[in-house]
Amino acid sequence: MKRRYIFILAFKNLKNRKLRTFLTMGGVALGIGFVVFLISLGMGLQRISTNEIANLEALSIMDVTAGKSKIITINDQAVEKIAGVGDIEKVAESVSLPARFELETSAIDGVLYGRNLDYIEMEDLKLEEGAFFKGDNGKDILINLAALNQLGVKDRSQMIGKNLKVSFTIRQDLLNAEAAKEETKHIESFKIVGIMKNDSAPYIYLPLETVKGYGVAKYTNLKVKVADKAKVDKAKQKIENLGFKVTAVKNTIDQINQFFSIFQFILLSFGLIAIIIASIGMFNTLTISLLEKTREIGFMKALGATKKDIYRIFLTETLLIGSAGGFLGIWGGYEVGYLLNQNIINLALSSGNKPVEIFYLPFSSIIFVFLFVFAISLLTGLYPSYRATRINALDALRYE
Repeated sequence: MKRRYIFILAFKNLKNRKLRTFLTMGGVALGIGFVVFLISLGMGLQRISTNEIANLEALSIMDVTAGKSKIITINDQAVEKIAGVGDIEKVAESVSLPARFELETSAIDGVLYGRNLDYIEMEDLKLEEGAFFKGDNGKDILINLAALNQLGVKDRSQMIGKNLKVSFTIRQDLLNAEAAKEETKHIESFKIVGIMKNDSAPYIYLPLETVKGYGVAKYTNLKVKVADKAKVDKAKQKIENLGFKVTAVKNTIDQINQFFSIFQFILLSFGLIAIIIASIGMFNTLTISLLEKTREIGFMKALGATKKDIYRIFLTETLLIGSAGGFLGIWGGYEVGYLLNQNIINLALSSGNKPVEIFYLPFSSIIFVFLFVFAISLLTGLYPSYRATRINALDALRYE
């Protein structure tokens, strides 16, 4: 029997039992739609988490500190060693100092960071107002929103070009031997040239060379950029062998991906329960259909239909139900996620927040889900189709 006739017969069999076919197809669609919804939720949350942490450029950047070691220090000699381990494109130093900021009658405690432009570039720093300082030396500073808010500044755009009085202390362990044998205190006025977006805690950035001019010879941490992000793990191992503590964004993202892999597995487990229920419903429909068509099968065999033809007809019915239900489920799950995304984006924009997409489903996942549905439908229909081929034509004609 030609494949076209097999398809037509299978389609007519389903059409003759419209309500049963619709209910079975609906059960498959609900199960698959639930799975698609959960997959898109897991992938969306994973994408938001990884995008918030880093961009592609940040995957090649590592943070280096001395850790808890009292022996290891980060100075110019250490920077040279790290720069020479191989595969290193750039090393940027940073030092942090406790400080106090005074503006007119307001004063707050914060942190002064000595950082150069290379460090700021690797940090991917964003400014709310103004511009970065032009070099790694001078008395221009960047201040963040938290500091301005706590200082009582209401119109931050007016702060560009204003002077900020800063009192800071340099610990003895950061000074060079010739500078002093104990911590030193300084009070200076610096010109604000840029305002940073961060509003978590008050701090300012001062050019590193300016900070070093006060006697600083050691650093609190470094940023290291690897030439090839594929070699980050190798470079990280080499730097750790020198005694330093190294953290990489790539490792953080790997941990996040591992967490979401487990999270998605749990979500899929719940989705699989719905699919199993839908498969049982499909199996039940085919079994009932087989009992109802016993006499019809007998006539078909008497007219020359082979076991292979009977097998294909029943299997095609299964695949039609599964494929149609799977398509509707994928479309429904995707549409629900899309509509929720639009509502969340509109809500974020109306409240002045950054819009995000909670639900995300790549095309490759859609193909995978559809193939999975097809495979489940195939497995569900194997046994009823096999039973149909075992019906004896003579017994079938005697039926009823």
